[in-house]
Amino acid sequence: MTASVETVDAVVVGGGFGGIRTVDLFKNKLGLDKVVGIEKGKALGGTWYWNQYPGAQTDTETWVYRFSDDRSAPNWNSRYLKAEQLQEQIHDTAEKSGVLDNYIFDNSVVSAHYDEESKRWNIVTDKGRQFAATYLVTALGILTNPYVPDWPGKDVFEGEAFHSARWPKDLDLTDKRVAVIGTGPSGSQIAATIHPLAKEVTVFQRRAQYVVPINNREVDEAEKQEIVANYDAIWDTVFTSRFAMGFVEGSKSALEVSEAERQEVYERVWNKGGGFRFFFETFADIATNEEANETAGDFVRGKIASIVKDPKTAELLQPTGLYGGRPLSADGYYEAFNEPHVSLVDISENEIAEITPTGVKLEDGQTFDVDVIVYATGFDGVDGAYRNIDVTGRGGVKLFDVWKDESNALYGVSVSGFPNLFTVTGPGGPFANMLPTIELQTGFIAQLVEEAQARQQPVDANAEAQVRWSETVQEISKLTVFDKVKSWIQNDNIEGKKKYSAFFLGGLQTYDSKLNEEAAAKYPSFEFSA
Repeated sequence: MTASVETVDAVVVGGGFGGIRTVDLFKNKLGLDKVVGIEKGKALGGTWYWNQYPGAQTDTETWVYRFSDDRSAPNWNSRYLKAEQLQEQIHDTAEKSGVLDNYIFDNSVVSAHYDEESKRWNIVTDKGRQFAATYLVTALGILTNPYVPDWPGKDVFEGEAFHSARWPKDLDLTDKRVAVIGTGPSGSQIAATIHPLAKEVTVFQRRAQYVVPINNREVDEAEKQEIVANYDAIWDTVFTSRFAMGFVEGSKSALEVSEAERQEVYERVWNKGGGFRFFFETFADIATNEEANETAGDFVRGKIASIVKDPKTAELLQPTGLYGGRPLSADGYYEAFNEPHVSLVDISENEIAEITPTGVKLEDGQTFDVDVIVYATGFDGVDGAYRNIDVTGRGGVKLFDVWKDESNALYGVSVSGFPNLFTVTGPGGPFANMLPTIELQTGFIAQLVEEAQARQQPVDANAEAQVRWSETVQEISKLTVFDKVKSWIQNDNIEGKKKYSAFFLGGLQTYDSKLNEEAAAKYPSFEFSA
């Protein structure tokens, strides 16, 4: 029996902040009658539905990890929210905007094909639901496609093994021997959190990371009221800064001050906590000047040496390259290695050879018997989530044929040849606080849809404009240290992927100005076609 096709105005894929914001704008601002949200999980949350591992939390402060027009009384009591609280916040935001009922759950979109005759997207889910939609919005998130290297023997391990983004909700680590493979954001947070419970924690490190304490703490009622009273000024700071984190970014060069002043600044912000604060609030040129960058890296290395008691472990934990990529933060990460049951295994030159029935085996034959393996091995970022969907645009062209050399979207939101498809946080979008980024992008998408409706024509990126934007993204990246550091930001954390910047690193304020110019000129970088 053939499933019936539901004709709708728009399908929005994703139940995180980007998805619910888009559904809200389409439904409540544009007045579209039939807007359907599709989420593969069993509830809203997006990234925060899946990433529920111990220690999972945002590293953007609570009061700016929300939408700027959400001025309701805060229901939070800490500087940074844990994953469970963030999922609750998404659910609450959806309820307040009245979009919860627009969602269907436990459905993954497997194909989306554009029909040029009907000018609609034909969308199919893995559960057999079918939709014909005028507009298709993919709010898939930038870190939603888990990556685990293809080590031999993964299927033969007799204990529990899983990616950090698929942490079993009922897992009890009491008296368990745990292997944590990876030392990025997830790995450092997990190792710092689970060691009081586990019998043994063995951390496998391929590359040492710069990890700053996050200093999460309670926020009392007086401080909350002060934040609310100053919200206008706080949000002005967000939207007039490069990275939109709600603090005034450093304006001095790390090289123009004395050694004493430089150390005082680093020490003060280290104690304040927060990876983004340490990287962007201290000095203006850590991201662009290698000599300035080295002063920050040297300070962190000194902190590691002073915290970790075993000299050999301390040396292994100290990064040797540039301080770049996504700034990391976790409370108690380095301190964990002072515990007798926590150990570090360097796999930079002696890599994992296979997963055995009882644990992990290295190339030199060393074996580690464990009960639980946590693959904190990251994600196929930004464009990775699109690999699970067969997206076909005008003329039968497939998205990943267009993206085979380099994934890019004009302003991170539109791809030439794919009319009425909009990508929230797609490749080429800004590297900044995610919530203001989503707010700007979804607002711009809503404006584009409004213009397309007025013209009664589909809309997609102009091909030449998309190429120019991609060139701009890459040119700016090459002016930064990010270009010289291996990370998912540069798309080179996955074997076989081409290295290029997945983000516009020119700052959110610059990006916002560009969107405003585009709208004021009636979207010259887009094609409205019959």
